[in-house]
Amino acid sequence: LRAVKSVLVLAGALRRSDKERPEEQVLMHALRDFNMPKIVTEDLPIFLGLLGDLFPGLEVERKRDCEFEKASRQSALELGLQPEDTFILKVMQLEELMAVRHSVFVVGNAGTGKSQILKVLYRTYVNLGRNPVWNDLNPKAVDRDELFGFIHRATREWKDGLLSSLMREQANISHLGPKWIVLDGDIDPLWIESLNTVMDDNKVLTLANNERVSLTPSMRLVFEISHLQMATPATVSRRLIYFIDDLNIPAVDSYGTTQPHALIRQHLDHGHW
Repeated sequence: LRAVKSVLVLAGALRRSDKERPEEQVLMHALRDFNMPKIVTEDLPIFLGLLGDLFPGLEVERKRDCEFEKASRQSALELGLQPEDTFILKVMQLEELMAVRHSVFVVGNAGTGKSQILKVLYRTYVNLGRNPVWNDLNPKAVDRDELFGFIHRATREWKDGLLSSLMREQANISHLGPKWIVLDGDIDPLWIESLNTVMDDNKVLTLANNERVSLTPSMRLVFEISHLQMATPATVSRRLIYFIDDLNIPAVDSYGTTQPHALIRQHLDHGHW
């Protein structure tokens, strides 16, 4: 139901932006562009075949924001990356998904460019004057009490947690620019299950002292992870998953142009790539 709602929200936005477009094209556009980033490369022909059966003979071009795409290319160059079309497409897809859902899993192995895509998107927001805010932390670096806060057993004093503090600080920022909390660490049911009410439509974190911290419309939770092996169905269903399963060639090429030849050979000899 959450996936259906997200598709309908996107289709509604497309319909309002172009009221003359036939509804079949709007629906196909929403289904294709919302679901393709969530599907691994080898499954894309199957998905496109299903769409072809639902909408026989219908071809709809992908809607492009040329101004934002141009800014993304410039941001990639500023960060020392190669602005190839495939890489910029991934940046644009992530931006489109974040406009629909407030909780996103960016999933991919090391070297696929998860961090670089986030950095380029953030830099693009900066260049466009949107005043973005980025806070990141590794939830596995601290225990659950330090992450969410706890009541001291002896003094009954409330000790705030890292995540609860960041959420409260971002919620108190008055401007409407994008605000990210990037959780870069392995999934552990011990801490991630406590975020289920934040990631569903409630968007509320309830702390042990009965305080409720709500996400504002401009806030996003971004989880940068390598796999979903420890995630429960309740967790996965509440998040939008963005798979990045291809090697980030622009990042590798950029690394090769900035590093000494001997260091590159050392990496290759050790099988890092």
